[in-house]
Amino acid sequence: MTKYQKHDGSVYEGQVLVMPDGRIKSGSTLTADSVRLFPMPERSRDADGGFHSDDPSTPEIHEAWEGGKAPIKKKSRKKK
Repeated sequence: MTKYQKHDGSVYEGQVLVMPDGRIKSGSTLTADSVRLFPMPERSRDADGGFHSDDPSTPEIHEAWEGGKAPIKKKSRKKK
């Protein structure tokens, strides 16, 4: 089952509803309790279960991640 992330960062594994505009909501039907979900990026693996590495000859595709896009890194605060 695919894992999704809630806005607060917690992981959601359950039934989802995909809206016509592409948004993903929790639950099998749209209710007031439904929250927006975001797909979690996953590392791609080879047949033995090891991680794939990125091929530097293809800068537009990141082979190490499923879907070809790496997750955006969070910016850290500068220390004073």
